[in-house]
Amino acid sequence: KRNLEVEITAYRSAAQAQTRTIKRLQVEKGRYASESAEAQIRFAQATEEVKAREISVLQLQKRIAEGEAKLKQQQNLYEAVRSDRNLYSKNLIESQEEISEMKRKFKIMTRQIEQLKEEI
Repeated sequence: KRNLEVEITAYRSAAQAQTRTIKRLQVEKGRYASESAEAQIRFAQATEEVKAREISVLQLQKRIAEGEAKLKQQQNLYEAVRSDRNLYSKNLIESQEEISEMKRKFKIMTRQIEQLKEEI
């Protein structure tokens, strides 16, 4: 009988220890579940932020591409204007040379006319 009482006491003690362990594990389970939920929320937020930044990067890349296209267009226009300027400058110089030559010929003709008038 004494052995049974000792065994019962041991079982009760073991049962109480297991009950305490179960309660401690349940508390830990609740804490870990809470931490897990918070981590999942942070992960979802980080994922959304990454998506938002990717969209922002794509928009910025699009703006850069548009800017580069506009720059290329402006460079082409600049080259066309520069080419036209060079052509007109060349034409101006040629015209000025022609005018100088005509003035020189005009002076020569004027002298010849004066000489002919004097001879008459």
